[in-house]
Amino acid sequence: MSMITQEAAVNQDSLSKRDQVNFWRDPRWEDLECLHATFVNHSYSPHTHDTYVMGVIEQGVECYRLNGVNRRAVAGDVCIVNPGEVHDGSPGENGYRYRMFYPSVSLISGISEQVTERPTGQVHFRNALFQDNEVWRLLAGAHYALQTAPQSLERDSALTEAATLLVKRHGELRGPVIGIGREASAIRRVCEYIQDNLDQDLDLSILAQLVGFSPYRLIRSFRLALGVTPHAWVIGCRVKRAKEFLAQGHMPVDVAVSCGFYDQAHMTRLFKGAIGVTPGKYRTAFLQ
Repeated sequence: MSMITQEAAVNQDSLSKRDQVNFWRDPRWEDLECLHATFVNHSYSPHTHDTYVMGVIEQGVECYRLNGVNRRAVAGDVCIVNPGEVHDGSPGENGYRYRMFYPSVSLISGISEQVTERPTGQVHFRNALFQDNEVWRLLAGAHYALQTAPQSLERDSALTEAATLLVKRHGELRGPVIGIGREASAIRRVCEYIQDNLDQDLDLSILAQLVGFSPYRLIRSFRLALGVTPHAWVIGCRVKRAKEFLAQGHMPVDVAVSCGFYDQAHMTRLFKGAIGVTPGKYRTAFLQ
């Protein structure tokens, strides 16, 4: 397991002295990313993940907006975000401490196949925020095991048991979470163009002209199909590509240019707003 210490994970110049972050990844579980953090001042900007987000609140209150609904997670709550769902996050009252996993779609599908003993599709979690003491205890224990347990068997057993119970009690099979609406081909074409030109200064009017839409219609269509504006989707793509380049060991200054950010400071602000750690500290996790 590749792991970094809290001291290595936190850029003390970019976080409040009261904010603490420990970030690591486990390559044995499809590069499963894990975050144990205390946030008193740090807030996440609206963003999406192509993975699930699942974990537990250990202390305090986190306020966040998920798919347009304001939520308040307190100690003892289990939090789930399905892939592609737009969310943010900010501390309530005196902040919060939480443990979060970011498992891939294929990883959770594999767990689901173990539960059902047959091939399954993508798993969707019905409830974004709930209390289930047994699931909470197993998730918290598995996260702690991945962080500290010296033996692979202990880590693997804890994660499998927790994820299995979570899927069994709260998951359901569904098609892709993000569905394309009536203007599927147009949105798909714009998305492909964006992916091919992430290093460019993309213009809304140019994107709209590609498919014969007005800028307003393109924004409306994006919201209906993907839940975000074209600009938010571009930022999400750039952050995702930055993660890929950083994981390969590229320097943040070079990644910023390759991914179309204005400069390294621009990338750092948006990256940390979505991921919770700076690009440099994310890169470090893959060099251990």
